[in-house]
Amino acid sequence: MGGTVPYQRYGHTAVEYNGKAYVWGGRNDDYGACNLMHEYDPEKNMWRKVEIDGFIPPSRDGHTAVIWNNQMFVFGGFEEDSQRFSQETYVFDFGSATWREMHTKNTPPLWRDFHTASVIDGVMYIFGGRSDHNGQVGDEHLFHTTQDLYDDTLMALNLTTGVWTKQEIPTDATCRPGGRRSHSTWVYGGKMYMFGGYLGTRNVHYNELYCFDPSTVSWSIIDVRGKYPTARRRHCSVVSNGRVYLFGGTMPNPSTCHPLSSTTVYNGVISPSGLADLSDLHVLDFSPSLKTLAMRKVLIDLKAPSHQMFSSLQYDVPADLRYEMYCQVTPNNVVSVGSTRNDQSG
Repeated sequence: MGGTVPYQRYGHTAVEYNGKAYVWGGRNDDYGACNLMHEYDPEKNMWRKVEIDGFIPPSRDGHTAVIWNNQMFVFGGFEEDSQRFSQETYVFDFGSATWREMHTKNTPPLWRDFHTASVIDGVMYIFGGRSDHNGQVGDEHLFHTTQDLYDDTLMALNLTTGVWTKQEIPTDATCRPGGRRSHSTWVYGGKMYMFGGYLGTRNVHYNELYCFDPSTVSWSIIDVRGKYPTARRRHCSVVSNGRVYLFGGTMPNPSTCHPLSSTTVYNGVISPSGLADLSDLHVLDFSPSLKTLAMRKVLIDLKAPSHQMFSSLQYDVPADLRYEMYCQVTPNNVVSVGSTRNDQSG
């Protein structure tokens, strides 16, 4: 890997545009927060710093970024220099390599960090995140109360008109998700899906799968088959060819795990803060093939440990299928480098 490699960080965003990855923001404890843009070209295996003239948003972490109409829209986050939560929207134009602040209309979402943003038909949906009871803070007369505030309101920004609207969901709706931070969302089939997250006021990690349908302005809980990922936060998820790939994150010490989660840690390491760094990979298939369903059925009926997979099926299943099934029940070899992040970092 060559070029100008970004320093190690968390709380940044990474988006794909024209086959390249663009990383912006984030921080670490040695260098602080960043507002540089880095581009990664997978074909050349090369990094470069994107040269930008003019205005650049303040350094931050815990923001979100989405791509729409050849532009990247950044919302929220925690600004390091002013020590404030943000509720501003910034736009980066890939064609001109310039930043601007988007002047929106109506009341924007509360100041926050570690929320999520997803785009459906030119509308950006903001959910969750963490703020402070004193609001954005950053004012010389206000101080952080250290009392987290979690918002469960779903907000939508029309990226063409710049108008914010609150999605009016009945407060007594049985499937309305509660506030949380460090969850993940993705879009499939014109709907937004949400998994995981953490509610600091109750010290609860989640592993439900929610779905928001903008056509009916309603939430629902999706009942999926197979083994659920453990309750977690700080994970990532991406959609490719009808499948969602969910990787990593952190979960609490298994001995104090939330009832909804499993007590098994896959390749997990208990960090000094009592959190386990996860390196497990889960796949959610929206349209599983008959082959996939058949393999899952065999695995369920077999009930054999992964190291006995080949011998158990040696005379019944072709070698290539045995290997696929073996991979489905074998932990990956991604190793977490020793983590010293604390519980407050997202």
